[in-house]
Amino acid sequence: MKNWHLNRNGYNKAMRFTWLIFLMVTFNVWSSPAEEMDEHRIPILDFAEDLFGHRANNIANDFDSFFATDRADDELGRSRLRVRTSRSVNEGAKMADDTRFSFNLRLPSLEQKFRKMVESKKKKTDESRVEHIRRLKTLEEVNKLDKKWLFRGNLSTNVSIHPSVTLRARLRKSAQTGTLIHRFVQEATWISYRDGFRQRTSLSTDQSISDDLLFRFNNTVDWRISQKTFNTVHGPSLLHRLSDDEAMSYNFSGSTIVDGGLLYFNGWQLGTNYRLNIYHQVFYMDLGTGLNFPKSESFRRSPYAMIQFEALFGS
Repeated sequence: MKNWHLNRNGYNKAMRFTWLIFLMVTFNVWSSPAEEMDEHRIPILDFAEDLFGHRANNIANDFDSFFATDRADDELGRSRLRVRTSRSVNEGAKMADDTRFSFNLRLPSLEQKFRKMVESKKKKTDESRVEHIRRLKTLEEVNKLDKKWLFRGNLSTNVSIHPSVTLRARLRKSAQTGTLIHRFVQEATWISYRDGFRQRTSLSTDQSISDDLLFRFNNTVDWRISQKTFNTVHGPSLLHRLSDDEAMSYNFSGSTIVDGGLLYFNGWQLGTNYRLNIYHQVFYMDLGTGLNFPKSESFRRSPYAMIQFEALFGS
């Protein structure tokens, strides 16, 4: 009798626990529609992702502006004149000189027409998206990652024994996944002397390490249509800010080439570049050195060195 009483007490406790679980589950099921999170609501993790993404983009903008890359001119909306003169030397080769004038040209009417064509295919922004933009307004104004398609073009001339004129048109698109920023570029080029038409596709990924360090991985496909050559270049870079007027880039890359319908490894390169702001973000000096290991020389080491002076005029 005593055993039966103890078993009944255990049974009652188990049943009370079972009913409690049942009621909790039922309550959650019936209350879930009322408590359902709005599908457009931005959780804290998304906000943090945007925050770190904007920070990474701001650091990348600083480095690209300092190194005066095409991306800085394109995405920051610059129209300016660039004058570069450089001298380079490779082991076993003559010293080479190069002077180039280029003008980065903005075409607002063409850019606007292209943007309207792309945006006309998208749905209208809903109210929740507008609210999201409002909440991140401050961040976007300071470090905005422009995810729209961008169209830019520039003109350059090369002053040498065989002067040439180069016309470039670029199409850009940026995207973000977590703290990584991906940048796609499609470029079409025409060079008046020898090279002719050329098509280049590149995809790079940026990851900020600190305010003074940026890791970048580059992938480039280069098709020289007139010369019928096709090659690719892949490799990482580390950009390091030494001060407000000095920066270094450390680069490693490997290249491939298509020859006779087959893809071959064409060599690899290891190099560094030091850049100094000489005067008020107008005059710069670059010192570069490194090692090439080309397939054409049976991958033997080939040191090189370079010095360049650059002047930038405009906005």
